[in-house]
Order: sequence, then C-alpha cells, then structure tokens
Amino acid sequence: MKRILLVLGIVILGLAGWIVYQHFYDMKQEEVTIQTKETTLHGVVSFPKEKEKPGLIIFVHGDGPVNAMYDDGYLPLWEELAKKGYASLAWDKPGIGKSTGDWLNQSMEDRANEVIEVIEWAKKNLDIDPKKIGLWGASQGGWVVPKVANASDDVSFSILVSPAINWIEQGKYYTEKV
Repeated sequence: MKRILLVLGIVILGLAGWIVYQHFYDMKQEEVTIQTKETTLHGVVSFPKEKEKPGLIIFVHGDGPVNAMYDDGYLPLWEELAKKGYASLAWDKPGIGKSTGDWLNQSMEDRANEVIEVIEWAKKNLDIDPKKIGLWGASQGGWVVPKVANASDDVSFSILVSPAINWIEQGKYYTEKV
C-alpha cells in the first residue's frame, strides 16, 4: 500500500510540474490605454521577449461582453505568436472592464472604425514593424476584420477563426439567451 501511495504521489507531482511548465507564458505583457474618438479602451499587449520590432496581431473579439484577455483564454495562442516573433494586442470591449462606452450600441461599422483607430494608435505608440500588422477575428469578429482589411492599407494579413455567417441572427440568439 505504501508503495502504491508513493508511486501515486510521484505521478501527481510530475503532472503538477508538467501543468505548471505548460502555463509558463514566455512573453512580456503590459496594460495600455487607447483613446479613440468615441471611447477610452483598456487593453493588453504582449511582446516577444527577444525580438526587436515584432509584427503585431490585433485580436478582434466576437459578440458578447469580452475582456482583453478573453479571461486568459488568449494566453496560449499569444505565447505561440510571441515565439514566432509577433506581439499581440486586444482590449476590453466598450463598457467591459476598464473600457468606457457600450459595446451593445456598436454597429459593425463602429467596430471596424474602432479597430482602424487601434491600428493607428499601435503604429504611434508601440515599437512594432508597421509592415507586419495583422488582424485575428473570431465569430462576429469575422465580419469586422474584412471591413478593416478593405479600408486600411496597414493590414498585411488576416486570420478568421470560425467567422459568423449571419451576425444579426447571432446577436439575436445571444440577446434572447441572456
């Protein structure tokens, strides 16, 4: 019985060590404040530790009351992007966390304009390679990203993750669900 408990204890310690190792996010993070025409946005930017003038990937949230880090859900992806030489930036949606405004009153056009203002802010305030700015959009963000990419010459690439097919129906679904 003692031997089984010893082996079990070693396995548990090993698993705990592996979990801690897997969640050691090797990047520099800082909180930022982004002033737009409509609101003040609270954001988080993550930089690779060793790369000067990294590219930048701006995260465009989907529908819903989302904070900058998506409740830390972005961290594993941001770490991988940092390993590839990219900084990552996202912000609390208006009215969420420390951001002012109300995301519920934003149209897709408003959201696209917000992202364009964030791009301009990033070029002026972050030490990044302005020729390597990309957008990452999930769900409803998949409607916003193409609008921004079409309107801004600063966007060199975009990544769409499960883009929404019909953002109006999606919004109605979430509104009725709440």
